[in-house]
Amino acid sequence: MSDFINPYAPPAAELVSLPQNPLETRVMLSMAWQIFRARFGLITALVMTVWVPCELFSSYMDYFVFGPDDFRKSFKLAQFLYSFFGIIATAGVIHVTLQQCAGDSVSFGQALGVGLRAWPRMWWSYFLSSLILILSVLLLVLPFFYLLPRLALVESVVISEGLSGSAAIQRSQELTHGHYWKVFRILSLLVLLLFSLPFILWSLPEFFSVPDHWLLDAGINLLCDIIAAFETVVLFCVYDAFAKRKGEEAAHVTGSLTS
Repeated sequence: MSDFINPYAPPAAELVSLPQNPLETRVMLSMAWQIFRARFGLITALVMTVWVPCELFSSYMDYFVFGPDDFRKSFKLAQFLYSFFGIIATAGVIHVTLQQCAGDSVSFGQALGVGLRAWPRMWWSYFLSSLILILSVLLLVLPFFYLLPRLALVESVVISEGLSGSAAIQRSQELTHGHYWKVFRILSLLVLLLFSLPFILWSLPEFFSVPDHWLLDAGINLLCDIIAAFETVVLFCVYDAFAKRKGEEAAHVTGSLTS
């Protein structure tokens, strides 16, 4: 018995699998994980430089100044610390990811310097996008879930393209146009990650004898900040994939017009 063999088929060793679609959720998450692992030391150093004093201050205020059930003041302080200081680390992590995608090396000082120089643009963009989201919640809940994925790439746009404010918001909406559900799924996965791991950490005292101390609280929060940096890397990889696809589409249209 003989099977039909295509005489024009290449040998098995020469068979090459089709390239992966860079817009697939799995591909973007895989790329983000590779970058996060490769630059984990530098990313951790950036996060700790900014967040160690912030978390120590926040934990001290929670334990010795705020009341035990005063979550509103604690939340407002956390938001303040991120909007004024945390965005420096976020900008630095985005720059590290940008350079890693480009195949270039970057030092701690360079990444931190980018974060400091980008602070005005990061703060203004964060303020405007947060204001839009807050207003959407006050008006109706549904607009919030519509706008959140559309504004997810604002910070990556600020660092990668030098835009700020309304221009960065418009660019983020342009890049995510037609990819709403893809971005929504990625954000949902990140929410599960960023809430499940901290939940496990904060549940340890229920099962083990862990001392209740403000320094331990600050340490757990710092670990959560490092985990949260993975979200920044993921969103940049989403931005990078969408921006490259937009560039390819624009080049194709230009080529069609000139030919």
